Amino acid sequence: MWHDTYLQTVLRPDYDYARAHLLPHLFDALSAHAWMLDQQGVTGAARALELLRELRREPFPAYDPSIEDVFFTLDLRLGQADAQAAGALRTALSRNDLDMTIYRLSARSRLMRAVVRLITLRLTLLDLAGRERETLIVAYTHHQPAQPTTLAHYLCGLENVLARDVERLFSALTRLNLCPMGAVALGGTSFPIDRDLTAELLAFDRPIENTYDAVSTSDWQVEIAGTITTAATTLSRAVHDLLFWASRGLLTLADGLVQGSSVMPQKRNPVALEHARTKLSKAIGASGAVVLSAHNVPFGDINDPGPDMQPPLHTMWQEFGEAVDLLTVTLLSPGINRRKWREEAEGGEAAITELADALAQHDQGGFREAHAAVKALLLRLHQAGRKLSEVTGDDLAAVGVNLPEAVWRSALDPANFVARRTTYGGPAPETISQHLTFARQRLEADGQQHETATARFAAARAALADVHLDSVPTAPSSAD
Repeated sequence: MWHDTYLQTVLRPDYDYARAHLLPHLFDALSAHAWMLDQQGVTGAARALELLRELRREPFPAYDPSIEDVFFTLDLRLGQADAQAAGALRTALSRNDLDMTIYRLSARSRLMRAVVRLITLRLTLLDLAGRERETLIVAYTHHQPAQPTTLAHYLCGLENVLARDVERLFSALTRLNLCPMGAVALGGTSFPIDRDLTAELLAFDRPIENTYDAVSTSDWQVEIAGTITTAATTLSRAVHDLLFWASRGLLTLADGLVQGSSVMPQKRNPVALEHARTKLSKAIGASGAVVLSAHNVPFGDINDPGPDMQPPLHTMWQEFGEAVDLLTVTLLSPGINRRKWREEAEGGEAAITELADALAQHDQGGFREAHAAVKALLLRLHQAGRKLSEVTGDDLAAVGVNLPEAVWRSALDPANFVARRTTYGGPAPETISQHLTFARQRLEADGQQHETATARFAAARAALADVHLDSVPTAPSSAD
């Protein structure tokens, strides 16, 4: 009998987690194994597959301290129904290759849900960008006002990074979607099994070509943790900006995403963003736990990269997914204070770079000299306690700047600053329109890739469970 401390700290939590989150994958892996064994002529394998299909539709037993884990619980039920079938299923099977298969199936499902969440967020960003192509904002560098741009330019930049995150997840999928089944304990088996067939039945791309690797590796989990850390880090930076804008009244959240104060009637606290920020932090923390669980572990030990790693992986997926969902609903229809943003752009010094550009373009020295002249102009204004918007021709002449008034006034207009930046990737509205077309096409391709893979995985599960596949969840359309 197990020691009570081991029961309460290891066996029961593992059982409860597997029962809540891994059972469909357990049945899938065992069903594929039974199917393959039947094709190899193993007596009783067909009956085992039939029983697995029946048992997956029944409530799974609650924890029993006399039984070690969910596998042996299911093994007991199979044995009670048909001892020969249960014995057949144990042919060329270990909990080592079975568990590692289950963990990959679970991660594959979670990864696909993360992809569709990111695709939905990207669509939301592009929709908002399409509405804000001419909304002037002041971009900050080093926490200081830098240059005018547009809200659309910012949003498209964020979507660009998230597109790479989706690309990273699809790339990680190619290394995740490999089948450990048939590796048995680690040395394979002398039974004439067909590992290719098992992999095909589970919609894996192929078997892992080394049986030691199949049950020992943790690289794919560490890679996924790193990918989620990358995406969460980017999103946390975006949350910082959104909260900064909200604190200054430049952006407001919908009523259902803010909380008031029990004391201060005026407060509209953007709590949805605050919770998103915390969830992203917790996702990154859980990712670190995944890496540390695999660190300094012998290549062959199973628990550390196996069952012990599943709870932090679960936390990582859950916190990241909920953070993305919160950001998505936040950006569906935020209040944008375009007037206040424009006033900040027009009342500050963000457009001053264009004046230096104009000087250089009108053959008044190179940009180095133009930069120095404009810096001298700003010093003159600051010493006089005046704003850039109050500049006069005399001020320019005093620092050696000789430009027609129409030219320098146009150069100091933030809207003109943006409109003139039509180079590839720039913020000019027509350039942003071209980028949005490209970004939507890219999003559509990612959605199609997700849909194709999801359909493949769902069809495999339906075949193993012998159920009718009514529908396959797909990524949202990138249409306007």
